[in-house]
Amino acid sequence: MNAVSSDSENMLISGERQRMMVANTVAARFYRRELLRANVGWPVEQVRGRGVGEALRTDSSWRIGYAPDSFTRLTDHLREKGFDFRTLIRAGLSEWTEEGTAVDVFRDQLMMLARDERLDPVGFVGVGPGAKPAYSASPTTLIHRPSNALVGIEEQLDILTDGAFVVVVNDPLDAMAIENLGRLAGERWAGIPLCGSQMSSAQAKTLYRYTVTDTVIVALDGDQEWRRTAIASHPDLSYFYKRVRAVEMPDGQTASSLLKTQDGPRRLYDAMVSTRPLEDYKPRRQHLPELDDASPSPAGPTP
Repeated sequence: MNAVSSDSENMLISGERQRMMVANTVAARFYRRELLRANVGWPVEQVRGRGVGEALRTDSSWRIGYAPDSFTRLTDHLREKGFDFRTLIRAGLSEWTEEGTAVDVFRDQLMMLARDERLDPVGFVGVGPGAKPAYSASPTTLIHRPSNALVGIEEQLDILTDGAFVVVVNDPLDAMAIENLGRLAGERWAGIPLCGSQMSSAQAKTLYRYTVTDTVIVALDGDQEWRRTAIASHPDLSYFYKRVRAVEMPDGQTASSLLKTQDGPRRLYDAMVSTRPLEDYKPRRQHLPELDDASPSPAGPTP
């Protein structure tokens, strides 16, 4: 009887997991439709202004979308598609208000579908407006853990399995810029954005699973917070990759902003092919001079 009960429970969990992933897939299509329908506004202007307008083409592999600035547009859409509130809440797409109304979790953000180690659609990353946007991720759910999910692998699987170097960046639009330049220049670079987080061991393992090279590149720019985060990712990356390299964007630019400067594609290309070990950027410990035996303790005499 226990075995039967356990099997039934596993089937229920498996079924719920599947419904949550289907809900994410339908939500991604909704977000994509919302972005492609927009002719003006900050989401379209940000994508075009960062030099990755190709992402607005219907045939783009990057299915970037937009969560409208509305409380229930997505929730209403998914309810019309037959999803119940339980699935939407558990998938992290909707949340209850104090008044008992189910509202959208993401609003007024560019949206990127996040996938797990099997490339299943398990959650989202939201990207806010501006040159230094705020990021938000789906909450931890039955299918999603932010530290286990990544953006950009499935979109670039063709070049990753053909020998492309992974280039770890902070912002998704920088990831797109690097990939676009690589394809145009005959190089193979796949931009993988961390969206404000530090690379985890699980994420590094997933990256390595879908790459065929032993080298990973980390792109550094003028954002000091990102530089510290990127450099701190070295131990997890070096556990899987034999070579962990770094490129530095000139003049404090990011990859996408560099593209918009004079001779931008050439400048970005030159930066991308000039790599150094990421370890070279790690801060060095300062060694204090050794104290003589007769010198007083820095903390003063012991009472």
